Amino acid sequence: MVTGVEIPTLNGVWVASPDARADGVADLLDHVGATGLPHCLQARPGVAEQLHDQAAARGMKPEEHIPLMVLEDPRDLATNAATDALLIRELRPPEAPVHARLAAAGFEAPAEPFLQLMTPSVLATPGVRCYLGEVDGEPVTTAVGLALGSFVGIFNVATPPAYRRRGYGAAVTARAVADGVAAGATWAWLQSSGAGYHVYNRLGFRTTENWQCWLSAAADPS
Repeated sequence: MVTGVEIPTLNGVWVASPDARADGVADLLDHVGATGLPHCLQARPGVAEQLHDQAAARGMKPEEHIPLMVLEDPRDLATNAATDALLIRELRPPEAPVHARLAAAGFEAPAEPFLQLMTPSVLATPGVRCYLGEVDGEPVTTAVGLALGSFVGIFNVATPPAYRRRGYGAAVTARAVADGVAAGATWAWLQSSGAGYHVYNRLGFRTTENWQCWLSAAADPS
């Protein structure tokens, strides 16, 4: 996958099959590396062990494992995450920059990559819903849900530091899951950051696998 956004985990190769051939992985990494973009290699348990040497030979550095978390029964999730002061609404596609800037603040990162990734056309894609949580008119949290077939995937859950530890991230996650269920999903999944892990765990998400991740060196600006 190559998005063109200069964030390593948004360009790269994801290896799920234990039968994946090393030369096939190498070819894909060559293709991604040729773009000059920072990128990643991610692999599920049982596959990652076969790729350590290849990643090291390319100068890719191992990061912390990324938990793949699943919520098998989301029926009670929304009521468990209610907060009185928080109002959550779905953003319209033209409001994509609102999500992008708040997500950047939540991840404590520059806004430009998020503005490149989360465009009005992305928010207009069938199955994509984007949320903004506000308290007294102040944006405090945001998230994206993607309902596709039997599942809903949760992405870009972000709360700026000044508003954390108040249940806002849990509430906006619950809203995204509930809307996915209303659209026909029967289960939910996400990849968790270290900061969000305990929030999702309290909501009922459970780790099914820890994926190994390697990151490339920074792209050469020349």
